[in-house]
Amino acid sequence: MKKRIVLLAGGTGGHVFPAIAISEELIKKKIDHVFLTDTRCENIIKDHKIKYKVIQSSKFSKNLINFPLIFFKTFHGFLQSLYFFIYNKPKCIVGFGGYICLPSLLAAKILRIPIFIHEQNAVMGKANRFYSKFATKIILGFKKTKYCSHNAIYLGTPVRKNFKMKIESYNNDEIRILVLGGSQGAKVFSTILPKIISHFSKKDLKNIFLIQQSKKDDILTLTKFYKKLNVKFILKSFFNNISEEMNKADIIISRSGASTLSEISVCSKPAILFPLPSAKDNHQYENSIAFAQHNRCLIFEEDKISIEKITTAVSEFIVKPLDTNRKKTVENAAEKIIKLLNYEIT
Repeated sequence: MKKRIVLLAGGTGGHVFPAIAISEELIKKKIDHVFLTDTRCENIIKDHKIKYKVIQSSKFSKNLINFPLIFFKTFHGFLQSLYFFIYNKPKCIVGFGGYICLPSLLAAKILRIPIFIHEQNAVMGKANRFYSKFATKIILGFKKTKYCSHNAIYLGTPVRKNFKMKIESYNNDEIRILVLGGSQGAKVFSTILPKIISHFSKKDLKNIFLIQQSKKDDILTLTKFYKKLNVKFILKSFFNNISEEMNKADIIISRSGASTLSEISVCSKPAILFPLPSAKDNHQYENSIAFAQHNRCLIFEEDKISIEKITTAVSEFIVKPLDTNRKKTVENAAEKIIKLLNYEIT
């Protein structure tokens, strides 16, 4: 099928990973496509051996001193996109978020190329609210999304194929707890987790295997603490095999990024969620609430609850028998999105 589709994503893995999931499905269906991204996410794309091009873009700032540089980078990215689209004649553009979207989507609008926006969060961001005014369709990751426009359709958030593997637990007697901090969340878990773990009885500690993502600065302190408690653990600042770790885990402790929640749901894992308080429009908390409708989880707002309440609730959640998710999120979201694109651009 000779329909060139442009995938547009940058900034964070939360934007890029759903786009990669779409790319995997496009490759499977032998549909021609290319990835436009920024320098920050270039290495992620490289690892997946996807055709890509880096486009200049810039994070916005309220400081007027930075305006000339921001304008130059954005305008440069606009010209890059304009030339690329004129030369390659794509059938449509699918934007997943990040600052790269602005120059490229403006170029696509001028050239009248159909634009699709994927909103992963339960609250539509201000940028996507703006883009939605000239988008052919808004694709939603959550069924109920605040501030979504009239031309929206719920198809779910695509998840990379390696998260759908089935892995047997190494030891049925162990409770494997996977802690995913992310770039902004690892520090808080380095503070909270030791307090939670120390709340367990010695009997429970013998059955716990902790796999924790932590900032490099905290690894030494955490290592000493967990050794003192005689708990089994693995500490890393980054996991290359995160899909495998998710599938092997019995419980996942995490922030509430939309892509991560979709991955947890596909892996059918119960979760303990700490939404990032500084997330724009409090969208991580809204993600958690939507996730909780179909998945077993506990939600804690870290700035509103005491450590004592957290540790009591978490310890009870961990040691009592676990069940699987009541209902998964849309597993075939990538396939459904591609069907929509084919229908719209035929």
